[in-house]
Amino acid sequence: MANSITLDSFGPLPVERPASVAELCDLVKRARAAKHGLYPIGGRTTLDFGLPPIKPGVACDTSALSGVIDYPARDMTITARAGTTIAALQAELAGEGQWLPIDVPFPDRATLGGAVAVNASGPRRFGHGTLRDYVIGISFVSDDGVEVKAGGRVVKNVAGYDLMKLQIGALGTLGVITQLTLKVKPKPEASTVVALGCDAAALGAVLDRLAASKTRPIAVELLNAAAWRETRIGAPVTAPWVIVVGFEEKATAVRWQVETLVDELKAVSVRDVTELPDTSIFDALTALQLRAESRFLGKLSVLPSKLADTILKLPSDSLVHAHALNGVAWVHSDEVLPESATVRRCPAERKMALQGEGPVPSSWELMRHVKQTLDPDNVFNPGRLFGDV
Repeated sequence: MANSITLDSFGPLPVERPASVAELCDLVKRARAAKHGLYPIGGRTTLDFGLPPIKPGVACDTSALSGVIDYPARDMTITARAGTTIAALQAELAGEGQWLPIDVPFPDRATLGGAVAVNASGPRRFGHGTLRDYVIGISFVSDDGVEVKAGGRVVKNVAGYDLMKLQIGALGTLGVITQLTLKVKPKPEASTVVALGCDAAALGAVLDRLAASKTRPIAVELLNAAAWRETRIGAPVTAPWVIVVGFEEKATAVRWQVETLVDELKAVSVRDVTELPDTSIFDALTALQLRAESRFLGKLSVLPSKLADTILKLPSDSLVHAHALNGVAWVHSDEVLPESATVRRCPAERKMALQGEGPVPSSWELMRHVKQTLDPDNVFNPGRLFGDV
């Protein structure tokens, strides 16, 4: 690997690869003493998330801090170091017929710590939740260069402050995650997907029908024609909007749900209803979240009941895909994003200009206060989440 890295045109920053938690603690102490920043990096799949750095410093490659520490399969929990890739974690779990049902882009490169730091999720969030629902224990290095532990290794452990939730989605600004304990689930016996097409005029009614369905899908994904082409699935669905409904359960339950859904869809205007043999399409849909060709990438969060109206107002040349019944939509554009979108990617020169645009979230000051309390010298990822902090 390279000995230096550039983050949003800032740098180059030297890269250090601590081989142990003790070495990481020493690295944090040195960065704080020098009044430098420490920029955690794992699989390097989401380095363009966040604002540009504001302090010189060092990038901390956590990939050496990898491996499973404890896996009591009967308890359905696993403890692994933060540098463990998602693919390696899933392979370990698969040996016992279990899995972590969270979709993470590029799992062969993405690390567990990085996935938690950006709060990665995908299509299965509708039926299985997000990482917040699975993390039950965490260890991270604080600005004092000390490893802090919270939670535990058993599901019923509720002792102490819930520091785990603070770290999820914090973009590495509150410390460097070193270890995580997660709940896991048995792998489903069967899985399948129903894909269908509809016109814009029928979109709201179709989504309402799916929301009221007797079935219990684990994913309801919505794509415009441009996004559907990007998946390269090749299913014979040709429509302005494509909806993908996934089921994962016992084989008999999956079959009943597919038959029930197909029957329910007769009440709305859909076409090209097609059953796909498995849920591998979710890998393609998850990878779309980091589509390399997208110059601007934004994330919209609305009430699920408002999703159809919201996305139909987007520019016709946008590439759009959504976790439809979660009210979360991803918008890809070459030039501009909707004002209400959270910017996940844009050219570095535009990021600082975008910082002052749009309304400030009501929780922003509280989050800034947490950052200043836990990291008063602004050691961890300075500037990356809040711009000036």
